[in-house]
Amino acid sequence: MAAVAEGLAYVGGILGVLGLVLFAVRSWNDFSLFARLTLSGASAAVLAFGGLVISDERQPASVRLRQFLWSGSTACVGVASFVAGAEWLNATEDPRRVAVIAAGVALASGVFWWWRSGALQHVSGLAAVAVGTGAVAYEIWDAGAAGAAVWLVGVGYVWVALTLEEAGNWITGTLGGIAAVSGALLGAQEWAGAALLVGVASSVSLIFLASMFIGPNDAVLRVSFTVVGVWGMVQCTPPAIAHYAEEAGVNTGLVVSILGILLVLAGFADLTISGGATTAIGAIAALAGAAITGVESEDFATIYGGALAVLLVAAGTTPGHLLVAVSGLVGLMVFVPWGIAHFFPGEGRAPLIVLVVGILIALSGVLLWWLARSGSRRVPITTARLPEL
Repeated sequence: MAAVAEGLAYVGGILGVLGLVLFAVRSWNDFSLFARLTLSGASAAVLAFGGLVISDERQPASVRLRQFLWSGSTACVGVASFVAGAEWLNATEDPRRVAVIAAGVALASGVFWWWRSGALQHVSGLAAVAVGTGAVAYEIWDAGAAGAAVWLVGVGYVWVALTLEEAGNWITGTLGGIAAVSGALLGAQEWAGAALLVGVASSVSLIFLASMFIGPNDAVLRVSFTVVGVWGMVQCTPPAIAHYAEEAGVNTGLVVSILGILLVLAGFADLTISGGATTAIGAIAALAGAAITGVESEDFATIYGGALAVLLVAAGTTPGHLLVAVSGLVGLMVFVPWGIAHFFPGEGRAPLIVLVVGILIALSGVLLWWLARSGSRRVPITTARLPEL
């Protein structure tokens, strides 16, 4: 019976909110202000009352159902806020309209969250505050200020999740990471260069936190920070490279390369949970940054990339960091032929390139064989057999 009741309530709540939305789209303008407010307000009150009736904290089904009904009530409050804002606050432009709706959603979510804490109210409340802050800043200033405001809210959420909150810190931290990256992307509409760099730095910071943070909900926070950080890198890194590489390829590449070197150093210094993975990611980033510098200066890129690859091969001989050596070997196979083709132009360079690449491949096989053999010789102390007495 509990499962049937929960299912019927889900279906009824979805149909009710969907009907309200369809009604608003089709016939909203045919009704008076009082009718619009009454319809949306009554829908919000009915769903809120249903959530209040369901108050048995011992049954997970009732907790889920209450959060769902209150989420529907919050959506109806957002509709009522839209109606009231359009009538009394002249909220006809998108930024002001979004700010009014976000204010209503944040208020309703905050009340429900205070009455009975729930994950859905947690999400809707914090998301509404971030969106509303950005809308207000956009209304007063421009897209750059709105992005900065959303970014500050996101950083504040992450700080709260890591220092103050315990029970729901994974929700706050995840929303903070999303808000920080989204704020940087929004700010890029006005301040492309600075905002994109902030977005890349925020994404890298989230990945760092995913490998270093230890505390409540540790596993969930690491997964969420990693996912949001990787998503942020995908969103911010390509446009940042495209923006800077046209006239400042060396500077852009050096920034990316330095970030990769810092990751390598962090992995070697055991500052992260998985040192091997951190050093491998850092090595790839360092070599990618060296390649980016070639957009502006091939001379610098080939020399710097080759030297960096040699250093990575040497660093990869350290136990536990085989992938760093592999990355360095791949870098040599890229930068050495590139350098030969650049410094020795003409058709006669082809045999030289083939010869050098062949030697590098042979040396790579020998080095990897040696590293694997030396690693297999290391016997852990706990498994060593003691001599018989």
